[in-house]
Amino acid sequence: MKILVVNGDCVQTNTSANLCHSAYIRGLLYAGHEVTLLSADGRDYVLDASIKLPPQLKCYTYYGVSLYEKMSLHKRAKSIPKGKTSLITPDTTANRKSISIVSKAKSFALSLYGVHGICSTFVRKAQKFRSDEEYDYILSISTPPASHLLVHNLMKAQHIKGRRWIQIWEDPWYSDVYGFSGKDKVFREEKRLLALAEKVCYVSPLTLENQKHLYPESAHKMFWQPLPFYYQAKTGIKHPSGRNLYGYFGDYVPAARDLQPFYKAAKETGIEVNICGNPCNLFSPTEQVHIHPRLPLNELKPIEDSTNVLVFLCNRKGGQIPGKIYQYSATDKTILFIMDGTEEEQRVLREYFGQFNRYVFCQNRVSDIAEAIRRIESGELGDVQNVPLDDFDPVRTVTNILEAGR
Repeated sequence: MKILVVNGDCVQTNTSANLCHSAYIRGLLYAGHEVTLLSADGRDYVLDASIKLPPQLKCYTYYGVSLYEKMSLHKRAKSIPKGKTSLITPDTTANRKSISIVSKAKSFALSLYGVHGICSTFVRKAQKFRSDEEYDYILSISTPPASHLLVHNLMKAQHIKGRRWIQIWEDPWYSDVYGFSGKDKVFREEKRLLALAEKVCYVSPLTLENQKHLYPESAHKMFWQPLPFYYQAKTGIKHPSGRNLYGYFGDYVPAARDLQPFYKAAKETGIEVNICGNPCNLFSPTEQVHIHPRLPLNELKPIEDSTNVLVFLCNRKGGQIPGKIYQYSATDKTILFIMDGTEEEQRVLREYFGQFNRYVFCQNRVSDIAEAIRRIESGELGDVQNVPLDDFDPVRTVTNILEAGR
């Protein structure tokens, strides 16, 4: 089948969302489909050479970097010393006031771009795209939500033709876990975009139920499928001491994920752990707890390869499931699954992921995490089997999405 994939980001920048985007694309190609990608041009961004697009993929890109982004990227490049990945600002009263003023100025500047923010520039440029192909499926993938807006505009202008249109929402918009999108105008625009779609796919059963309640008029067209994994990894090799090496890989902004209980439990139990992600200045490193910022894939992979126990932390609220769990499930490493959120959210998560007998579950409390670590260190894993799951294989995932979208 002929399939058009539309995404408003440059898929070769290093974000967890883009790793998922590339997994969708590979899954479609491996399933034998003819795939065309319409996305943003990567100029002015730092590309990750490890994220490679398959040669058989037809690619069309549009340069849509806004003036706001150009200024921001230029200022960031000048402010960060060479060889550094981030700049830590001292937490003083003067700096806090300065940051507050800058934040308000940025919010005002962004408001001028409309509800889709800086992505509206890309949409305006990419609306020039035309194709004489009649696609069997058009898949618009957010983030960003502007991907869905672009498809609607192109179809309305008859620049593209498709038999079926599926919106894939990796994250909801209004109820996003980071809390920066909870505005009435975002709610109205998300409602409008959902009404335009033929089918809407989410990547979490919790998000699906939340969205059905928020937008009941579109509930009948909603379904969910897990994210596909983007590569398979081999088991890490234990240190000469025979001890495990733990690893948390991903961002942990406190508003979304509370990593502090694990950090405390790691120090309490004396395990060796690498924490890679932002904000990298939140915790102090110790002899056993190593803190790294977000790393490119080629720098991150050796650390992941040497890791025996992968640490997965749920979000604090909102029902979104960090995509790392699907990737981790494709390995044969031990997975420490730290649950968070409401009791109902934890029940649903335990019910779904528990069926695989693949994870060591605990709640996000220091005592619970420390007990789970003790079980892992002593080998008391019960019926947990550290074998790769193929349930999140890219081909299986995209095939299920296409079938649900018929």
